[in-house]
Amino acid sequence: MGTKTSNSTVLGMALALGLSSSAATAENCSLALVLAMDASKSMSSADFKLAFHGTAEALRSAEVQTAILAQTSPVALIAFEWSGQNHQQIVHAWSLLRSRDDIDEFANSLESHERGGVGQKTGLGSALAFSYDILDKGPGCDRKVIDVSSDGYNSDGMTPAEFYGRNPPEDVTVNALVIGGDTNAYIWRYFRDEVLRGPGAFGLAIGNFEDYPRAIKEKLLREFTSPRLSGMSRLPSQVPSRYVHAPRWP
Repeated sequence: MGTKTSNSTVLGMALALGLSSSAATAENCSLALVLAMDASKSMSSADFKLAFHGTAEALRSAEVQTAILAQTSPVALIAFEWSGQNHQQIVHAWSLLRSRDDIDEFANSLESHERGGVGQKTGLGSALAFSYDILDKGPGCDRKVIDVSSDGYNSDGMTPAEFYGRNPPEDVTVNALVIGGDTNAYIWRYFRDEVLRGPGAFGLAIGNFEDYPRAIKEKLLREFTSPRLSGMSRLPSQVPSRYVHAPRWP
């Protein structure tokens, strides 16, 4: 699935695919999960820190680590930041999570990552194309999931609809954490109708980046423990530990 790439993208792909020729053939894996994290200009430096540090904190939590290590075979995880259509930067290459130390090392890389996509627009369709590419060339796990987090619509390059028009593999699930979707009906519908895709796909809406650390933990737990669940979910700030199903909200 060809996309125009920057130097950071080419380097990122080379790093990202390092696992595929060895670890992927050495053992089975239960889940290949791509963390596709928005770093476009709509995010402040504080927002960026909340997202990356919040995800690291979630991965270090006892609940998430237990869910990862309870799988019948290891989880393969990769993370990248994205912004404009030509900016996708690998934060951590594919890693098979066999131990708490493996998970902590991945979390540390997120927490220490320095933002690369400052001042760029939102190339959501290109981020999806990049995600599918690294899944295609990565570990051959039983399930393949893309976890997109964003607070905006596509504003640069191909749209999600244009990318999906290329008929990418149907066995990939695209879930979304929609920042602002708890109060903005339009962006909620946009992600529901244009971004979510595949078996068991779901979206999670939050009010702002202050909710991000808690929400990403809830989202990861659902992805690791409930592969057959589907539908759209909101996570209002006053309900920190449960999902409110609202397939057609608002």
